[in-house]
Amino acid sequence: MARAFVAKGHRARVIVPPYDQPSLYGESWVDCGVEVWCLKRPKFVGHSLPAQMWTHYRLAQASVKLVEEWAPDLVHIFKPKAVSGLAQLFISLRSKRPGIVLDLDDWEGRGGWSVNEDYSRILVEIFDVQERAGMRRCDAFTAASRKLERRAISVAKGRDVMHVPNGFDQSAYAGWDLEKASAERDVVRGSLGLDPADQLVLIYTRFFDYDVARWVELICSIAARSETAKFLILGAGKFGQETSLSDAVKDRGLSRRIMFMGWTQFESLPSFLAASDVALMPMANNLANQAKCSPRFVDLMYAGVPVVTTPVGEATTFITDGLTGYVAETDQPNSVSVAVLRALADCDGDTIREQANLRVCKELSWSSLTVGLLDLYARAIERAGTG
Repeated sequence: MARAFVAKGHRARVIVPPYDQPSLYGESWVDCGVEVWCLKRPKFVGHSLPAQMWTHYRLAQASVKLVEEWAPDLVHIFKPKAVSGLAQLFISLRSKRPGIVLDLDDWEGRGGWSVNEDYSRILVEIFDVQERAGMRRCDAFTAASRKLERRAISVAKGRDVMHVPNGFDQSAYAGWDLEKASAERDVVRGSLGLDPADQLVLIYTRFFDYDVARWVELICSIAARSETAKFLILGAGKFGQETSLSDAVKDRGLSRRIMFMGWTQFESLPSFLAASDVALMPMANNLANQAKCSPRFVDLMYAGVPVVTTPVGEATTFITDGLTGYVAETDQPNSVSVAVLRALADCDGDTIREQANLRVCKELSWSSLTVGLLDLYARAIERAGTG
């Protein structure tokens, strides 16, 4: 999004608290014209809840200081919780402040994304309060899903809201050589022990969208209906869900038909994607999935892998049944299995690959998705000045 904004002739600075990559604390660089500033590591860091809250407070203060030094016209906050949520609060309390646009990409509090984590009950409540408060302390919204768009309209009446799903940025895939991956497809398939007649079903997952029990049922259903189907698990769960899946399929005598690769380097993904005949991206019908927008759809569609998904949340923003992929009738494993068999038997697979690639490269490119963003920003700045 920031790259697309800079490409239109504007300046953008991204401020990041890099607690997911501690080696980046204090670093800064320029990416396609976008200034990226990683905050400095706080002097005191601990694992208890009070220590984490203090760390977040200090990081939020550092964020606000950088904002004040730069004096932008507008601040676009991503996620209304934790460090960014606190920074938004501090900025909103200034008597003279920039416009504030809040991006929603998950339902953060009770019943939403928190059910996928091992957060304490008090932390879930804190995030829920932060989320609701943040939605009332902004001048406009961007929302990654229609579910969150509707929520913003309901909670903060009178604010502008723009639906902006995860988009495609060609520069993010500079390390991908799709032509080479396609040319080496047979070699990679051979290295995976596949016979020419085998059909490779890719499961590209973090195990949050679809739980292990559903995956077991789905894999067994597909395996029972197709003797040529083999499975490649690309990804891993935060809580070791892949181990549970491996044990379960072993108990059902399917170990020889399933390969577990874990996470691989992003630049290596095209080889595995090109070797696959279909990719599974089912979403269970729950609040977290209704609200989220997975960037893995973009990876798969750009690489030209036919995707099978379910009619939940933003999945249908990316996948139109029979045009850019395949959508099961429901989120139930048996229904998804039927859609997978349909995909594997489809003679129009090449057309679907082309249409999927076209959708992400054209309709879902950041340059297309952000066409109305400057107008939203202008109205947010005006509202901040009069509010």
